[in-house]
This record gives sequence, C-alpha cells and structure tokens, in this order.
Amino acid sequence: MIKIKEVQTKSELKKFIDFPWMHYRNDIHWVPPLKMSVKALFDPKHPFHKTSEMKSWLALDEQNKIVGRISAIDNRAYNDFQGASAGFFGFYESIDSIEVTNALFATAEKYLKEKGATEMIGPMSPSTNYECGILVEGYESPAYLMMSHNPSYYDKLLINVGLSKSKDLLAFLVDTNTQLPERMLKAAEHNEKKANITYRKINVKNWNAEIELMHKIYNSAWEKNWGFVPMNKEEFFHTAKDLKAIVDDNLIIFVSVGAEPVGFVVTLPDYNQVFKQIPDGKLLPFGIFKLFNAKKYITQVRVITLGIDPRFQNLGLGSLLYKQAQVEVTKNPRYKKAEMSWVLEDNDSMTRPLYAMGSTVHKRFRVYNKNI
Repeated sequence: MIKIKEVQTKSELKKFIDFPWMHYRNDIHWVPPLKMSVKALFDPKHPFHKTSEMKSWLALDEQNKIVGRISAIDNRAYNDFQGASAGFFGFYESIDSIEVTNALFATAEKYLKEKGATEMIGPMSPSTNYECGILVEGYESPAYLMMSHNPSYYDKLLINVGLSKSKDLLAFLVDTNTQLPERMLKAAEHNEKKANITYRKINVKNWNAEIELMHKIYNSAWEKNWGFVPMNKEEFFHTAKDLKAIVDDNLIIFVSVGAEPVGFVVTLPDYNQVFKQIPDGKLLPFGIFKLFNAKKYITQVRVITLGIDPRFQNLGLGSLLYKQAQVEVTKNPRYKKAEMSWVLEDNDSMTRPLYAMGSTVHKRFRVYNKNI
C-alpha cells in the first residue's frame, strides 16, 4: 500500500530533494545537480512563485521508505499568456512501480483539477524556462549542464497513467572543430554585408544592463513558441545571477542589425563534468575546491539559448550566431564537443542549420499531456 505525504516541513523538503541522490546512486550517467540550486526553486521567495503555486508530495511504501516524488504546478503566468487552463507536473521521480506512479499522479491530478486545470502537462521543473522533459533516447551518456536524466522505464510508467506525447525536445551534438558547409559560410557573409550585421561579446562590467537587454530579446524571441511562458524581470535576473559565476564571457554573443542589438546566443562550459566529481551535490566542505579547479575538467560546452527578435528572423541570424559561437568556442582548445539544447522537434528554422552543420540528435526529451 502506497502512502502519499504532502511536503510541508523543512525536514520533508530535504527528503524530497535528497530522494534522487538515493534513487540514482547506481546510475553512472546521472549527474547530481548542486543541492543549493534545487533547494532555491522551492524557496517561497523565489520570483517564480510570484505568479505560480506549487505543491509537492512524497510516496512512501509500507516500511515508510521514500519510493517516489512529484510536484504539481499552477502556473498562472503561463495560463494568462497562453489563454489556457493547464496544470503542470514536475520534479517527478519514482522506482519502477506502476502503483507508485499511479498514486503520485492521482494526487497531482486532483490538486490541478481543484485549481481549474483541464489539461496536465509535464514534466516541467517547474516550467519551460528550467529543466523539462523525460529522457526517452540517449541514456548512454551523462546529461549536459541543466539538462535532465532519468531511467528508461519512466516513459512506460507515464504512458500507463494515461499520459501521451505532447512534444519532443531535441539535444544536438557536434564536434567543435567541424567545418561548416561552404554554402552556409557564403550565405552568412552575404547576409552580414547586406544587413550590416555585427557581433559583440557580453560586457560583464555592465552586467545588469546586458541582462536587461537579453531579457527584452528573450521574451519577444520565444513568445510564439510552444510551451513558452514569459519570465518577469525579477525572475530573469535571478536566473542570470545563478549563472554569472560559471559563464565564459567570450561565449555570450550579441548580434546587431545596424546599431540595434536583435539577438544573442549563450554558450556555457559544461559544469556537469565538474558536478560529476561532487556526488553528494554539496559544495561544502570539499566540493567548492572541485569548482575552483573546474577548468581542467571541462572539455565540452552547451549552447543553452539562442534568441532572435521576431522582426529579424528572416535574415538567417540563427545560422550566423551558431557560426560566431563556433569561432569563439574553438579558440579554447579544451572544448571538444558542443551540445545545442534543447530545440523543439518541429522548429525547422533552428533544426535545419544544425543538421547542415553536421550535428546529430544524441538525446531526445519528451513532454507529455493528459486531459483531466
């Protein structure tokens, strides 16, 4: 008999956060995220909670052993923006048990119905602006920075509770020294001259102004994308603050048409290669030294986001930013591989140049939905 316990105390929240460290201890490809970053998302003061409500539960077996967890998210910002009545689930983890998964989803579904949701979507942990999707292909290698990992049986369990595929999110992989097609390079050169296109790296000494510019482009660039929910300024700055300590400022590039910045690409060193060396997910007392010596561990990067102002998306700026990002990445001989993730499976304007560059899909993440 499975018991479901709502997370209400600090002790219960700690158990909720710690469960994956026990659940994945034998999975050599799971990379433990820093516990402090996970815990921050459950802090009521986190800007995400200003427009959303989230409840979480633990699943316990007859011996009171934790065997699963889930969160249900009432994201008012998403529903207001999309004109929808959706509810979300996230932070789902479970042993290979239909009984456990059924109990978790019955609880989350009941809560979301009470909030007026007619559809359940996920996993979003807690939205598309953070980790999302269930890994369904590409289990044979560790996840890159801020991408999820899970056992292969999750897809079976979610289908069993009545969920079905809503959308796949693709992660592309390419060698950093791959030669771009001559056709792409010539088209880039033509567009650069025709539209007076220039590039510049982020100015970290003017961080706040740069992040404000990025926020403006971000919300306009993705507003028509599936699953998008705009980030308010406070939430965007909060996320940027978390990333500031690990950015390589050579790998954050703005593109301008004339004098107007209209797009950007953010490439981050894959700190998961460092976090893999911190199996308990704690920086203190010893993990901090691994972080300080991180550079010698990191041989790959992740293109985490690329956005173009919709007014200029017909200029092929996505391809140009990929090209420029490669120029900067290859200046560091340590970087051998680059993951571009995630990309909507049906976003042809983004996938087409990636395929042309010789990149391949090496991981596939699935978002599910269910009418409730």
